[in-house]
Amino acid sequence: MADFVVILMENFMKRILLATTAACLLATGPAFADDHSTMHEMMIKEDTHREDTRVEIKIPEQMKVMHKAIMRSHLDTLSKVTDALAADNMTMAAQIARENLGWNESQEKMCSRFGKSAGKEFMDLGKAMHSKADELADAAGAGDRDKAFAILAVLMKNCNACHEKFRH
Repeated sequence: MADFVVILMENFMKRILLATTAACLLATGPAFADDHSTMHEMMIKEDTHREDTRVEIKIPEQMKVMHKAIMRSHLDTLSKVTDALAADNMTMAAQIARENLGWNESQEKMCSRFGKSAGKEFMDLGKAMHSKADELADAAGAGDRDKAFAILAVLMKNCNACHEKFRH
């Protein structure tokens, strides 16, 4: 009999928890919708709906897909470098930065495939990012964590400069 009462109480508590969760979700849903509506109105008021004036990189669709995958891979690499720096593992940070982002013959060959379509400025921005990765690797390899973080910030600014200038 005691087991039966325990089971009834557990079921009752589960239902209370479920009802409370549903009520919370229903109560907060309109607030999220209001926030979105307010944000949309603010964007219109502040004229942030502007035409995309970035330079289009005119490459075949298949290359666009590949290029976006490469960019996501670079972001993943930056995340791994950041993790290694945060953990004070300078050797790992240096290795990841150099092997995955550093400027080398393979990177130059890959970037030149896209650069032919986008021009010299695109290539210069790409090379700057990869060269910063080498500087980051040098700083981390020397055990200078603060300098490595500072270079990482510049490297990420280089990424943003390219994305502000170019699009697919």
